[in-house]
Amino acid sequence: MHQSVKLLSYGAATLLCAVSSPLPLLATTLNRAASEDSIQLLKHSQLPEIAQNVEPAPDISQPLSVPYTTNATTHTERIHILQELLNISTSLEDSQQTIELSNAILPIAQEWGERDTELKLLLRLGEAYNSTGNYQQAMKSANASLGLAQALQDSQAQAVAFLTLARASQSLASPPSDYRKATMAGISSLTTTWQIKDYDTQANALAVLGGVYHSRQDNQSAVLFAQQGLKVAQENNIPTAAAASLLTLAGVYLQEGRYQNVIESTQEGRDILQKLQKKEEESAATVMQALAYLGQGNVQQSLNLAEQGLASARDIKSARIEALALIVSSLGYSRNGDYKKALELIHQNLAIAQDINHKDLEALGLEVRGEIYREAGQTQQAIDSYQEALSITNSFIALAGLSRLYQESNLLATAIAYYKRAINKNEEQNPRIIAGLPVWLQSSFPQAIQNVHGLGTTNIYRSFTELLLTQTRPLEAQQVLELLKGQELREYTGNPRINNTQQSQPASLTLTPTEQQIFKEYGSLISFGNRLADCQKTRCSELAQLLQQREALTKQYYQTLEQLETAIRNKRDLDEAFVDPNQFAQKARKLVESQPGTLLIYPLVLDDKIWLMWASKGGIFTSVEVTGVTQARLEETVAKFRELLQNRLSNMDELHATGKQLYDWLLKPLESELKANDIHNLVFALDRSTRYIPMGALFDGKKYVIQNYSVSTVLSAQLTETSYLTNNPRVVSRSSDIKAALDDKEDQVLALGLSNAVSGFPPLPYVPEELKAIVRQDTRETSGIYPGQEFLNQDFTLFTLRDNLPDHHFLHIATHSKFVPGRANQSFLLLGTGERLAIPDIETWLNLRNINLVVLSACETALGGKGLDGREIAGVGYYFLKSGAKTVMASLWKVDDYSTRLLMEKFYDNLAQGTSTSPVSKAEALRQAQLALLQTKITPESYPKNDHLPLTEQNIALSHPYYWAPFILMGSGL
Repeated sequence: MHQSVKLLSYGAATLLCAVSSPLPLLATTLNRAASEDSIQLLKHSQLPEIAQNVEPAPDISQPLSVPYTTNATTHTERIHILQELLNISTSLEDSQQTIELSNAILPIAQEWGERDTELKLLLRLGEAYNSTGNYQQAMKSANASLGLAQALQDSQAQAVAFLTLARASQSLASPPSDYRKATMAGISSLTTTWQIKDYDTQANALAVLGGVYHSRQDNQSAVLFAQQGLKVAQENNIPTAAAASLLTLAGVYLQEGRYQNVIESTQEGRDILQKLQKKEEESAATVMQALAYLGQGNVQQSLNLAEQGLASARDIKSARIEALALIVSSLGYSRNGDYKKALELIHQNLAIAQDINHKDLEALGLEVRGEIYREAGQTQQAIDSYQEALSITNSFIALAGLSRLYQESNLLATAIAYYKRAINKNEEQNPRIIAGLPVWLQSSFPQAIQNVHGLGTTNIYRSFTELLLTQTRPLEAQQVLELLKGQELREYTGNPRINNTQQSQPASLTLTPTEQQIFKEYGSLISFGNRLADCQKTRCSELAQLLQQREALTKQYYQTLEQLETAIRNKRDLDEAFVDPNQFAQKARKLVESQPGTLLIYPLVLDDKIWLMWASKGGIFTSVEVTGVTQARLEETVAKFRELLQNRLSNMDELHATGKQLYDWLLKPLESELKANDIHNLVFALDRSTRYIPMGALFDGKKYVIQNYSVSTVLSAQLTETSYLTNNPRVVSRSSDIKAALDDKEDQVLALGLSNAVSGFPPLPYVPEELKAIVRQDTRETSGIYPGQEFLNQDFTLFTLRDNLPDHHFLHIATHSKFVPGRANQSFLLLGTGERLAIPDIETWLNLRNINLVVLSACETALGGKGLDGREIAGVGYYFLKSGAKTVMASLWKVDDYSTRLLMEKFYDNLAQGTSTSPVSKAEALRQAQLALLQTKITPESYPKNDHLPLTEQNIALSHPYYWAPFILMGSGL
């Protein structure tokens, strides 16, 4: 007899004679049931924990409660009976057996009115239903237990019930709103545990929330919750929660391509899971680790781990994990050139996916097979495999893989059509999920496969842009380049809505009618392919005939494709009329035409070259290819230039030579354009490592760029606010009557600063003088350019900043700031209290809609170097601009405190010289301030009497770029 049935039989017999049986006999019966080897036999497996969330608690169900009127002796016996049965139920590690026994006991507890026991059973049922994947039942049990826990005022039970709801809700989620509901349930659990100091549930709630945010593609929040969950779990010895948090972290790292972090997190997680005997989760973590080693290029270690994961998955009969292990193994053998073995393994994967009817897994296997065929040089088979995957799911991987294959086959017009569809698919921002996997693998595994294939999202945008440039299609190239800027910010900030239209719809590249015909032609081939696949499975009698028909249809398709390629080339002018320029080109055109003599320049940094693209007056887009410079060489040169710039004692000849090299790559090819069109304003939409350098410090052999041009940068034309340029004044000029302005409380500048040493940061002694030189607060002051308010040191708090923003036009912040590569929430501003304001919190806390200019006068960024692309610089600008500011001025490195004060004073003074009819642009005001410093020499006589600068620095020129070059403008330079 099955052990669960045996236990239920014992329980039923006991309950039937509960009133008449003496207590000793009952105890003996129960003990016998549990004392033989039955319990140990039941402890043979544990389903993986579901670290998932979805909906907050729906309406609370009111449990049935039947009053009882038995005497005290019978009541005591009943309590004892239920406690013994509850103990048996709790000891079971097989979730299905827990469900069977708990459901048998639950009606008895309800009939007897034992509400505490009823609550415990409902909680156990919720957890067990989650473990078996019966999430709807888990929701019902959790809601019932939540209602009962609230009635009994049992806070701990409420926390557990909310946690069960979060896990079940996440597993049932599909639209983002469902994930938000899961988040609410998880947070309800977490906040309850804080009140009662239930660290076990708290650690699990944090782990679950990490998983929920990972599912929502909010990796920054996922990491925060998972790291905190890991901390609480480790401090309180809660291994299940520790493993869940570690694997959530590993999932995030896998998506981001941080393979060493994946390896470390999965190894720690695997060690815990092994001790807990969580075999399926351990197997999945092993496969994840194997994929990370493959991403690192350590193929042999990847194959070893994939084999371990495969053996374990087969041992526990986990078909989904077995399929994943086969994918990783096949990719490993393909990397080693053993394509026969790779195809053998991927066909095993496909057989499993088809056997369990898992279409998403089957499509992923087909995409992997397509890449194996591509690496083996079997192009047609690769195309067929990708197309078969596309017939199942319209995935980015399949579209991007086909784009690359058609490009390699020199079917360039076809490649362009597929690239457009791939980018349109990505812009929809619907994450790809492989259902049925542990939550930390559902989205991270397909993303990692995409990255391993070399089909990283930004790489596809870059490849497509280059293809369009080589095909002299600059208008479309500019569109894709704009979307690339947005995609990079999307990956850095986690905001999926970047690139959306003003109507909040996803951006979309237009397919011309001829391009649309390409997909119509392949539609009939796909239908035939499905028919052939069905025949191959059943070995139907028409198989030979169908194979011949496929060959003829494929030949016919490629003949049609060649005709369409020719048609596209011949109808270029007509087809371009279908490309809507309003969303992209018109933005660029408005930027260029907002001020005479302006050129918008897009560098595009590729692995082996640079493309320079520029937009000039009249909506003309032009490009030039710069060869002989690789991405690696550019990164090295940028890092060297930054080191020379940041060292005030660096050799000027070396600095000029390095600046000249960068000038030759990034500006010299445009010299004829600059001279022919009387250009004197340069606006850069910088790319990759070029973000780490101030373009005004490049050297043409005789002069710095800033000596000939005003310079500003934009994140992209699409992300730059332009409507105010014609509706509002370009600058806020100094009032002609300070007294009247002060009397009218016309505060134009909100200035905040930190001069004290706090939180390990050194003092900034010249900040008070910097603020006084800019702001005049009352009529008794003789210094100050604009009326405004000033808050220093302890008065500079988050609330002071937030609450005083209204009615100001400029926001000046003089404090330590760091822009850190990696996650956006690692970059920060230091408040006067010593607290850090994370850059993403700017969007949450600050309304900058009326702010024309934000100045950050003491920032630091990384130098640049291998693998760094400067997204953190663009990201910081994005958060300020997204919050409403029109322009951000920031420093790339922390400069001499006194020279910063001089530059700021000159900058604001230059702005104030403008009038409503003859305004001074921010870019020109900065340029003139930089030129003034470049020509300034500091002497002891020029210092204030209270100056504390070392004597060794009291007779120096400020012509070194260290002093004047670090400040850059982001956003509108007007």
